[in-house]
Amino acid sequence: MIKLEKKPKPKVLEENEEAWTKEYQLLMNGDNTVPKAAKFRYRHPDIKKTLKEEAFDKCIFCESKISHTFPGETDHIIPVSKMHASVVSWENLAYVCKECNRHKSDFYDVNTPLINPFVDDPNDHLLFLGPIVFSKPNDQRGEITRSLLQLSRAPLVERKKERLEKVKSLLDSLESFPEGDAKEFMREQAMLEASSDKEYSATVKNFLNAMGL
Repeated sequence: MIKLEKKPKPKVLEENEEAWTKEYQLLMNGDNTVPKAAKFRYRHPDIKKTLKEEAFDKCIFCESKISHTFPGETDHIIPVSKMHASVVSWENLAYVCKECNRHKSDFYDVNTPLINPFVDDPNDHLLFLGPIVFSKPNDQRGEITRSLLQLSRAPLVERKKERLEKVKSLLDSLESFPEGDAKEFMREQAMLEASSDKEYSATVKNFLNAMGL
């Protein structure tokens, strides 16, 4: 998980947010004249496209790249079941993978909320040691986020190991170069593996730091 920034609200949401919110609230209050589609306005393609871009086509929680085979989902940071008025609130929408969304479900604790990477810096709450995610000592938000979302679930750990092995190979090849422009280029290539658009960039960045880069 890395710190993220919200992009500007999509035009379709600027134009329809108020109407869609009212429509949804009427539907939830049992108004049968409202079309059932009102429940899912937040899934509009233009909204999802912008959410994907601001998350670098990764789940905002586990940083897994989301493929066409397993498409990402538009999720509510605060579950809409707990706050109907936030159904299409731009600040409350995010791009997540199916697994993290399933684990998160409708969890919301006002006293111990999950880490929100658009508001919080995950590095203030979590430690990325190798392929495993730990919470910082006595950090309740880090612990509930790590545990509830299962950020060290087996498939994630395996994929992170593969990423780290690739980076380790780059570092090994770097050592064989004499000092000079070529070695500096290889060092920069290794550092690019921790770019925000790369899969599991928090894990890779902390690994590179541990290796002295």
